[in-house]
Amino acid sequence: METLTGRTIRALREHIADAQLAKGHKLGSLNDLSMQFGVSKTVIREAVAALRSDGVVEARHGVGVFVKDVENGVDVEPDALLAPLARLKTSFMDLLELRMAFEVHAAGLAATRRSWAQESNIWNAARQFEGSLDDESALDQLDFVFHRSISEATNNGAFIEFFSLMSLQIMPQPAFSKEVNPALITPTYIENSVKEHRAICEAISAGNAEQAREAMRAHLSRSHLRYRGFSDNDASPLSYVPREE
Repeated sequence: METLTGRTIRALREHIADAQLAKGHKLGSLNDLSMQFGVSKTVIREAVAALRSDGVVEARHGVGVFVKDVENGVDVEPDALLAPLARLKTSFMDLLELRMAFEVHAAGLAATRRSWAQESNIWNAARQFEGSLDDESALDQLDFVFHRSISEATNNGAFIEFFSLMSLQIMPQPAFSKEVNPALITPTYIENSVKEHRAICEAISAGNAEQAREAMRAHLSRSHLRYRGFSDNDASPLSYVPREE
């Protein structure tokens, strides 16, 4: 099933092709595109990141998003960048370990490189997650925003784009559904997630890279161990994700 981000990527490509937009044409700001395509800024940011990696558009900070390569905009499949992940002959747990290696290092970089605004974004995301515990449908997106804000605070373009593209495959969805994962997603599990988010925030605010890495490692290790406990059971809550044969 095509994701909302995938549909937005396709819509952007079709818009460029159908309107016969020339190289250098300004598509608009992220806010403009978000309203035009009826999606959140998170989704439009991911779509632009994918198209930028594919050479279709370029984003100029404080200016907007511009057409870069019209030919690519017409001919390249919208999910082409994600296709290699879909073909990986590996287990879901292997992908989670890859996520840990990436995000633990990202937390350390964020502790030493974040700007004041980026630090504020990280805290805001953590608080929004904590304030939405009664809205299960919102938790996945808010958790995604929290982890994405940390990747952005690395101020490393490769880290930011890697997270935007790879997390669509690496992060389990839905991750906080009690209906899908009744034995895994308990009130205690979610409360611990809140505490761990805070610990990560505090370490990043303190500028302590080692503490930030340890806090992120503890956070991801706990959830990964819980998933591993179910991963070998055909009737497990993880039966909907790819597994090794």
